[in-house]
Amino acid sequence: MQSARSVGKTDIGRVRGENQDAILADDQLRLWLVADGMGGHAGGARASTIARDTIRSQVEAGAELGDAVMAAHYAVRAEQQDHPEVGDMGTTIVAALERDSAACEICWVGDSRAYCYSRKRDSLEMLTDDHNVAGMLVASGALSPSEAARHPQRHVLTDCLGLAGEEEPRLGRLLRQWQTDEILILCSDGLSGELSDDEIRTVMQADPGLPEIADRLLAGAMAAGAHDNVSLVLVTAPEKVVQSGSRWPWPFGRSGQ
Repeated sequence: MQSARSVGKTDIGRVRGENQDAILADDQLRLWLVADGMGGHAGGARASTIARDTIRSQVEAGAELGDAVMAAHYAVRAEQQDHPEVGDMGTTIVAALERDSAACEICWVGDSRAYCYSRKRDSLEMLTDDHNVAGMLVASGALSPSEAARHPQRHVLTDCLGLAGEEEPRLGRLLRQWQTDEILILCSDGLSGELSDDEIRTVMQADPGLPEIADRLLAGAMAAGAHDNVSLVLVTAPEKVVQSGSRWPWPFGRSGQ
Protein backbone atom coordinates (compact mmCIF):
# COMPACT_ATOMS: atom_id res chain seq x y z
CA MET A 1 0.00 0.00 0.00
CA GLN A 2 1.72 3.20 -1.15
CA SER A 3 0.71 6.79 -1.85
CA ALA A 4 2.30 10.23 -2.11
CA ARG A 5 3.05 10.84 1.56
CA SER A 6 2.78 7.38 3.04
CA VAL A 7 3.55 3.74 2.52
CA GLY A 8 2.15 0.71 4.35
CA LYS A 9 3.39 -2.87 4.59
CA THR A 10 1.92 -5.92 6.29
CA ASP A 11 3.20 -9.50 6.25
CA ILE A 12 2.16 -12.77 7.85
CA GLY A 13 5.69 -13.31 9.18
CA ARG A 14 7.49 -16.63 9.52
CA VAL A 15 5.49 -18.35 12.29
CA ARG A 16 1.82 -17.38 12.25
CA GLY A 17 -0.69 -19.22 10.08
CA GLU A 18 -2.75 -16.11 9.32
CA ASN A 19 -2.21 -12.37 9.10
CA GLN A 20 -4.51 -10.81 11.72
CA ASP A 21 -3.22 -7.26 11.25
CA ALA A 22 -4.97 -4.49 9.32
CA ILE A 23 -3.45 -1.25 8.06
CA LEU A 24 -4.67 1.96 6.44
CA ALA A 25 -2.69 4.66 4.63
CA ASP A 26 -5.18 7.21 3.33
CA ASP A 27 -3.43 10.44 2.35
CA GLN A 28 -6.64 12.00 1.03
CA LEU A 29 -8.40 11.52 4.36
CA ARG A 30 -5.07 12.12 6.14
CA LEU A 31 -5.70 9.07 8.28
CA TRP A 32 -3.14 6.34 8.90
CA LEU A 33 -3.39 3.34 11.23
CA VAL A 34 -2.16 -0.10 12.24
CA ALA A 35 -4.38 -2.62 14.06
CA ASP A 36 -3.03 -5.89 15.49
CA GLY A 37 -5.84 -8.40 16.00
CA MET A 38 -5.99 -11.27 18.46
CA GLY A 39 -8.41 -14.00 19.42
CA GLY A 40 -8.05 -17.20 17.46
CA HIS A 41 -8.05 -18.17 13.80
CA ALA A 42 -10.89 -15.92 12.59
CA GLY A 43 -11.43 -13.51 15.47
CA GLY A 44 -8.25 -11.47 15.33
CA ALA A 45 -8.48 -10.66 11.64
CA ARG A 46 -12.15 -9.77 12.05
CA ALA A 47 -11.47 -7.47 15.01
CA SER A 48 -8.66 -5.55 13.29
CA THR A 49 -10.71 -5.17 10.11
CA ILE A 50 -13.74 -3.91 12.05
CA ALA A 51 -11.52 -1.40 13.87
CA ARG A 52 -9.93 -0.12 10.66
CA ASP A 53 -13.22 0.20 8.79
CA THR A 54 -15.08 1.78 11.70
CA ILE A 55 -12.39 4.39 12.32
CA ARG A 56 -12.25 5.26 8.65
CA SER A 57 -16.02 5.64 8.33
CA GLN A 58 -16.24 7.66 11.55
CA VAL A 59 -13.49 10.06 10.44
CA GLU A 60 -15.13 10.40 7.02
CA ALA A 61 -18.29 11.44 8.86
CA GLY A 62 -16.39 14.13 10.76
CA ALA A 63 -15.71 12.40 14.09
CA GLU A 64 -12.70 13.25 16.20
CA LEU A 65 -10.08 10.52 16.22
CA GLY A 66 -10.55 9.57 19.88
CA ASP A 67 -14.30 9.21 19.36
CA ALA A 68 -13.69 7.12 16.23
CA VAL A 69 -11.39 4.77 18.15
CA MET A 70 -13.96 4.30 20.91
CA ALA A 71 -16.64 3.66 18.28
CA ALA A 72 -14.37 0.90 16.95
CA HIS A 73 -14.19 -0.59 20.44
CA TYR A 74 -17.99 -0.79 20.65
CA ALA A 75 -18.21 -2.18 17.12
CA VAL A 76 -15.88 -5.02 18.13
CA ARG A 77 -17.92 -5.59 21.30
CA ALA A 78 -21.13 -5.77 19.25
CA GLU A 79 -19.54 -8.38 16.98
CA GLN A 80 -18.51 -10.40 20.03
CA GLN A 81 -22.07 -10.39 21.33
CA ASP A 82 -23.58 -11.30 17.95
CA HIS A 83 -21.03 -14.08 17.35
CA PRO A 84 -20.05 -15.83 20.61
CA GLU A 85 -17.61 -18.05 18.74
CA VAL A 86 -15.29 -15.01 18.46
CA GLY A 87 -16.17 -13.64 21.89
CA ASP A 88 -12.52 -13.37 22.92
CA MET A 89 -11.39 -11.37 19.91
CA GLY A 90 -9.84 -7.94 20.21
CA THR A 91 -7.31 -5.67 18.58
CA THR A 92 -4.74 -3.06 19.38
CA ILE A 93 -4.81 0.22 17.48
CA VAL A 94 -2.43 3.05 16.74
CA ALA A 95 -3.90 5.75 14.50
CA ALA A 96 -2.84 9.18 13.31
CA LEU A 97 -5.08 11.89 11.93
CA GLU A 98 -3.97 15.21 10.45
CA ARG A 99 -6.60 17.95 10.47
CA ASP A 100 -4.28 20.75 9.29
CA SER A 101 -0.64 21.20 8.24
CA ALA A 102 0.56 22.03 11.73
CA ALA A 103 -0.10 18.93 13.77
CA CYS A 104 -1.01 15.29 13.80
CA GLU A 105 -3.18 13.66 16.45
CA ILE A 106 -2.21 10.16 17.55
CA CYS A 107 -4.47 7.76 19.48
CA TRP A 108 -3.64 4.26 20.60
CA VAL A 109 -4.86 1.33 22.67
CA GLY A 110 -2.60 -1.66 23.34
CA ASP A 111 1.03 -2.11 22.37
CA SER A 112 1.11 -1.03 18.74
CA ARG A 113 3.43 1.95 18.64
CA ALA A 114 4.08 5.33 17.07
CA TYR A 115 7.60 6.65 16.58
CA CYS A 116 8.86 9.88 15.06
CA TYR A 117 12.16 9.99 13.18
CA SER A 118 13.85 13.35 12.58
CA ARG A 119 16.19 13.46 9.62
CA LYS A 120 17.70 16.72 10.85
CA ARG A 121 18.59 15.40 14.30
CA ASP A 122 18.97 11.74 13.28
CA SER A 123 16.81 10.87 16.28
CA LEU A 124 14.05 8.34 16.88
CA GLU A 125 11.45 9.15 19.52
CA MET A 126 8.87 6.68 20.78
CA LEU A 127 5.65 8.69 21.10
CA THR A 128 3.35 6.10 22.65
CA ASP A 129 3.51 3.92 25.74
CA ASP A 130 2.65 0.22 25.76
CA HIS A 131 -0.62 -0.84 27.34
CA ASN A 132 0.73 -4.16 28.54
CA VAL A 133 2.09 -5.61 31.78
CA ALA A 134 5.67 -4.61 31.00
CA GLY A 135 4.58 -1.09 30.04
CA MET A 136 2.65 -0.78 33.30
CA LEU A 137 5.80 -1.72 35.21
CA VAL A 138 7.80 0.87 33.26
CA ALA A 139 5.22 3.54 34.10
CA SER A 140 5.46 2.64 37.80
CA GLY A 141 9.27 2.81 37.74
CA ALA A 142 9.68 -0.90 38.47
CA LEU A 143 11.30 -1.62 35.09
CA SER A 144 13.48 0.30 32.66
CA PRO A 145 12.46 0.34 28.97
CA SER A 146 15.36 -1.98 28.15
CA GLU A 147 14.23 -4.43 30.85
CA ALA A 148 10.67 -4.23 29.58
CA ALA A 149 11.81 -5.30 26.11
CA ARG A 150 12.88 -8.66 27.61
CA HIS A 151 10.12 -9.06 30.20
CA PRO A 152 8.22 -12.38 29.91
CA GLN A 153 4.86 -10.57 30.14
CA ARG A 154 5.61 -7.91 27.54
CA HIS A 155 2.96 -9.39 25.24
CA VAL A 156 0.21 -9.53 27.91
CA LEU A 157 -2.09 -6.60 27.13
CA THR A 158 -3.83 -4.56 29.80
CA ASP A 159 -6.05 -2.76 27.25
CA CYS A 160 -7.38 -3.44 23.76
CA LEU A 161 -10.37 -2.64 21.58
CA GLY A 162 -13.00 -5.26 22.43
CA LEU A 163 -11.92 -5.36 26.08
CA ALA A 164 -14.53 -7.41 27.94
CA GLY A 165 -16.65 -5.93 30.70
CA GLU A 166 -18.22 -2.55 31.29
CA GLU A 167 -14.98 -0.62 31.70
CA GLU A 168 -13.73 1.14 28.58
CA PRO A 169 -10.15 0.54 27.43
CA ARG A 170 -7.59 3.18 28.28
CA LEU A 171 -7.11 5.53 25.33
CA GLY A 172 -3.70 7.06 24.77
CA ARG A 173 -3.87 10.39 23.01
CA LEU A 174 -1.41 13.09 22.02
CA LEU A 175 -0.79 15.85 19.53
CA ARG A 176 2.46 16.06 17.63
CA GLN A 177 3.43 19.32 15.97
CA TRP A 178 5.03 18.52 12.65
CA GLN A 179 8.57 19.49 11.71
CA THR A 180 9.37 19.45 8.00
CA ASP A 181 12.05 16.77 8.25
CA GLU A 182 10.05 14.16 10.16
CA ILE A 183 8.71 10.69 9.37
CA LEU A 184 5.98 9.15 11.51
CA ILE A 185 6.20 5.39 12.02
CA LEU A 186 3.14 3.39 13.08
CA CYS A 187 3.77 -0.31 13.71
CA SER A 188 2.55 -3.48 15.34
CA ASP A 189 4.71 -5.28 17.90
CA GLY A 190 5.64 -7.64 15.09
CA LEU A 191 8.12 -4.92 14.09
CA SER A 192 9.02 -3.34 17.44
CA GLY A 193 9.33 -6.76 19.07
CA GLU A 194 11.92 -7.90 16.52
CA LEU A 195 13.92 -4.69 15.99
CA SER A 196 15.27 -2.49 18.75
CA ASP A 197 14.82 1.27 18.61
CA ASP A 198 18.48 1.60 17.61
CA GLU A 199 17.98 -0.87 14.77
CA ILE A 200 14.91 1.02 13.54
CA ARG A 201 16.86 4.29 13.70
CA THR A 202 19.72 2.79 11.70
CA VAL A 203 17.32 1.83 8.90
CA MET A 204 15.75 5.29 8.94
CA GLN A 205 19.18 6.92 8.92
CA ALA A 206 20.02 5.47 5.50
CA ASP A 207 16.93 7.28 4.11
CA PRO A 208 16.83 5.71 0.62
CA GLY A 209 13.19 6.79 0.15
CA LEU A 210 9.96 5.88 1.89
CA PRO A 211 9.16 2.62 0.00
CA GLU A 212 12.73 1.39 0.43
CA ILE A 213 12.71 2.23 4.15
CA ALA A 214 9.49 0.23 4.59
CA ASP A 215 10.98 -2.71 2.69
CA ARG A 216 14.14 -2.64 4.82
CA LEU A 217 12.22 -2.49 8.08
CA LEU A 218 10.09 -5.44 7.02
CA ALA A 219 13.17 -7.35 5.85
CA GLY A 220 14.86 -6.68 9.19
CA ALA A 221 11.92 -8.08 11.11
CA MET A 222 11.83 -11.12 8.83
CA ALA A 223 15.57 -11.70 9.31
CA ALA A 224 15.10 -11.49 13.08
CA GLY A 225 12.54 -14.30 12.97
CA ALA A 226 9.20 -12.50 12.40
CA HIS A 227 7.51 -14.48 15.15
CA ASP A 228 4.34 -12.43 14.72
CA ASN A 229 2.59 -10.63 11.86
CA VAL A 230 4.59 -7.54 10.87
CA SER A 231 2.81 -4.30 9.96
CA LEU A 232 3.96 -0.72 9.54
CA VAL A 233 2.84 2.57 8.04
CA LEU A 234 5.29 5.41 7.36
CA VAL A 235 4.08 8.99 6.92
CA THR A 236 6.15 12.02 5.92
CA ALA A 237 5.45 15.49 7.27
CA PRO A 238 3.63 17.92 4.98
CA GLU A 239 5.84 19.75 2.48
CA LYS A 240 4.78 23.05 4.02
CA VAL A 241 4.35 22.84 7.76
CA VAL A 242 2.23 25.56 9.35
CA GLN A 243 3.94 26.75 12.55
CA SER A 244 1.53 29.53 13.51
CA GLY A 245 -0.41 27.63 16.15
CA SER A 246 -3.14 25.03 16.08
CA ARG A 247 -6.92 25.13 15.97
CA TRP A 248 -7.13 21.94 18.03
CA PRO A 249 -9.53 22.00 21.01
CA TRP A 250 -6.99 20.84 23.60
CA PRO A 251 -3.27 21.49 24.22
CA PHE A 252 -0.34 19.63 22.74
CA GLY A 253 0.86 16.71 24.84
CA ARG A 254 -0.46 13.46 26.24
CA SER A 255 -4.05 12.97 27.31
CA GLY A 256 -5.98 10.12 28.85
CA GLN A 257 -2.96 8.36 30.34
